[in-house]
Amino acid sequence: AIENASLTCCKQRLFITCVVRLSPEKTPHHFVTLLQKLGGVDFLRCNSLIPIICGARSVEDYGKKVVDDFQEMMCSSSSQGDDDAWPCVVIDRHLGPKELAAVFSRTAVNVHPCLYDAYGMTLVESAAFGAPSIVNNGGKIGAVSLLGEGKGCIAVNLEQMLEEANDDNYEETIIDSIRTLSIPVDISQKSESLGKSVTFRQIAKKARSQALQWDEMACCQGLLDVLNGLQM
Repeated sequence: AIENASLTCCKQRLFITCVVRLSPEKTPHHFVTLLQKLGGVDFLRCNSLIPIICGARSVEDYGKKVVDDFQEMMCSSSSQGDDDAWPCVVIDRHLGPKELAAVFSRTAVNVHPCLYDAYGMTLVESAAFGAPSIVNNGGKIGAVSLLGEGKGCIAVNLEQMLEEANDDNYEETIIDSIRTLSIPVDISQKSESLGKSVTFRQIAKKARSQALQWDEMACCQGLLDVLNGLQM
């Protein structure tokens, strides 16, 4: 299914997703914070994006609070006085391969909220369907070594954003970069946030290419390279 996944028209990609366990070490509450900083319902409505949180509640109290905060934010009125709640989706259980495929094939951008993660398999899974991920920068997320920071994923300093919540100038820098890269309507829009002109479609294609190149043959070759290195 992954090999047959195609980069569908951006207008079909409606979701901004967060697919992690609802547990403190995965910090899904950072996803809610990020959406709030981007403008909450106003940002989502303006860009026709529907946010999705997917993940089992491995810590019940924490998971409940994340979901409650998420839904409360989505039910809040917009700054334009529109009292209609914007749609959102919560799937608080483990998703199987077909369900993940259904979500990621309609995802514009995935958000991996962890500040540190040994790997982060959902980055590779979303990339396989042409949905790049927003990740914390500085090599703190293992899967970034496969996808390429600034090439197959969107690396920003989430840690500093969260620590310097009152620094409006820094917030705007991050918000602008994510806004430019995550808007699915205009894929030709260029961004200078990565230090060079790069389109959203280029990032999506690079992410998919990098994710799919690590097949069984590549894995075996990698293991052989390690073993050969030990023999020398």
